[in-house]
Amino acid sequence: MRTRGGRLPDEKGSPMVTPGESDYLLRLATLSLSFVGFSSVVVTLRGALGGELSDRHLRLVRLYIEGGFLVTALALIPTLLNLLHVRETVVWPLSSAVAASIFTVVMLIQFRRRRAVEGKFPPWVIIIYAGSILAVAALWLNVIGLAFPPGAGPYAIVLTWALCVFGFIFVRTIELFLHRIPPA
Repeated sequence: MRTRGGRLPDEKGSPMVTPGESDYLLRLATLSLSFVGFSSVVVTLRGALGGELSDRHLRLVRLYIEGGFLVTALALIPTLLNLLHVRETVVWPLSSAVAASIFTVVMLIQFRRRRAVEGKFPPWVIIIYAGSILAVAALWLNVIGLAFPPGAGPYAIVLTWALCVFGFIFVRTIELFLHRIPPA
């Protein structure tokens, strides 16, 4: 017998993560890992073109790689909890709390790194930070179930947002990596 939301209960009658939820998150993890690999290739091209990595380059490389691996790992957490037969009533709040905590720390670290290396914040960066703060707030709401019952939707949206942000920043800054150093 299916439960509310079309879920199949486990042996104890507790609804588990649906195949659709797990499939989406696993595909997101795959895409995120591909992003890490592709951005690593671009950084390697920088070296092949004779360019050095400045502090700004290093900050961006760390953002791409750390961010991509972070989304990959966070996308796997609900499936791992599902394999451990953790009840759905715990899976989404716990996954959301972990993601919200990590994203909060990452935003603080990236804010400090950017300010230390580049100083000012252009409007597009401020908009991304504002959107990211709202995304983290949505995760915390998913933990406590205040505005809506905890579920996969808010979790998947925030992880997708994070990957899109890392990809957007990559596209905005790719020219920094591919710019050739003029011959001396």
